[in-house]
Amino acid sequence: MNETAVNVSPFLEMRNISKSYSGVTVLKNVNLKIYPGEVLTLVGENGAGKSTLIKILSGVIQPNDGEIIINGKKVEFHSPLDAEKSEIVTVYQELNLFPHLSVTENLFFTTFHKKKGRINWGELHKEAKRFLDEFGVNLQVESPVSRLSIAEKQMLEIAKGLYSKARLLILDEPTAVLGGEDVDRLLSIVKELQKRGVAVIFISHRLNEIFGLANKYVVLKDGDQVANGKIADTDTDDLVSKMVGRHVSIAPTTQVDYGRNELTLKVEGLSRVGALHDINFSLHKGEVLGFAGLRGAGRTELVRAIFGADPIDSGKVMINGSEVKINSPRKAINNGIGLVPEERGKQGLFKNLSCKQNMFMANTKLKVIKHNKEEIVAEGYVDSLKIKLAHLGILVGSLSGGNQQKIVLAKWLESGIGILLLDEPTRGVDVGAKAQIYEVVRDLCEQGMSVILISSELPEILENCHRVIVMQKGAITGELTREEATEEAIMKYAVGGIKK
Repeated sequence: MNETAVNVSPFLEMRNISKSYSGVTVLKNVNLKIYPGEVLTLVGENGAGKSTLIKILSGVIQPNDGEIIINGKKVEFHSPLDAEKSEIVTVYQELNLFPHLSVTENLFFTTFHKKKGRINWGELHKEAKRFLDEFGVNLQVESPVSRLSIAEKQMLEIAKGLYSKARLLILDEPTAVLGGEDVDRLLSIVKELQKRGVAVIFISHRLNEIFGLANKYVVLKDGDQVANGKIADTDTDDLVSKMVGRHVSIAPTTQVDYGRNELTLKVEGLSRVGALHDINFSLHKGEVLGFAGLRGAGRTELVRAIFGADPIDSGKVMINGSEVKINSPRKAINNGIGLVPEERGKQGLFKNLSCKQNMFMANTKLKVIKHNKEEIVAEGYVDSLKIKLAHLGILVGSLSGGNQQKIVLAKWLESGIGILLLDEPTRGVDVGAKAQIYEVVRDLCEQGMSVILISSELPEILENCHRVIVMQKGAITGELTREEATEEAIMKYAVGGIKK
């Protein structure tokens, strides 16, 4: 949209927004303006202040200074309900669904109070199906949300925002857990909303999405607004340099000589009814083995089975040549296996505990707590992983997504594992933190660690993996060497082509 071409007023203005906690400034004089039908992208490294700004606009927290203007009138939001009354809806990166309620119940949860008399569930299910079909979201509306994949949960969360008929929709990392067709579908939904005059604030670390979708950008760094402008007037290198203040590059992983490197993990005939079908592969010392595939391919189910988080019906897992029986995460840890899960907030961290406590949570050999020694070790991880935090005693749930992920990595480094399973490790992580995470992975492999990497972003797979295994519907459909691996080859096997 060209705002100078039509006589239209902005839907939202934020003027000189500032926020401090205990004397520490997290936002300073931030300004933005968005018109109906525009997509504004808010970019910056994790910890730059994006989440704080969104929480202010959503009524979760209040600014210390500044004004919010809606349709030319100053407003004050003291709760999320105030923001919703102004037709502002936020879809957060951390999902906010009721797992034991149905898709229909979750979709209509905030509108039930408007319905009088007895609820006609048959009609509601039909209405839910009709609405979801309109936006190309294919879900079983009567099923409980607990049965959905994380990508399906994300699409439902977005659908809730759409159903509320918002005039401003804030999408915080909406594609972080999506891949392939799901991303395309979501981006087409946003474009349709633009046509309907809905303003969208879009937060993403995937720069190709930003350049394909947004009209304008605002860059935050350490709470300051360092740049803003039209997307058409910038490019990838320029925007990244504004975000991180330096040139960022991810060096490709060096090749591994498999003739010398011994096997650390071997999986034979691993199966579970309805999820995994005769999985066979091996992992070498110092190797990064990538697993690619579309949503529902079975990659997450596989690493959870290896980690003992989910049961298996048949098959063998061998570590260093010996078969092991892993039927719980504790046994996996005792056998030197660690898992960075897809849902780090729910499965990888104790958000109500401190950063230091989380770092030592997986060390099963720690018998006596020596606080002084722990402090020194924890500070070492903060320095080596470049974790941004005020102090070690701060609750891990208060950190940005990228810094939370680094705490998960520190936890496994402290546990002394030899095999690390990474399930979407850079989901919701900015470009600078991504580079740091993969630098750590490369260093670990050079020291002899073996890594399985799952990522829905094919450039990450191609840049960081020595071999790539492709899955589809719970089965392996292809294995590619580093030289053979291309996006086209991976996608061929991801949709069902089987390597001869």
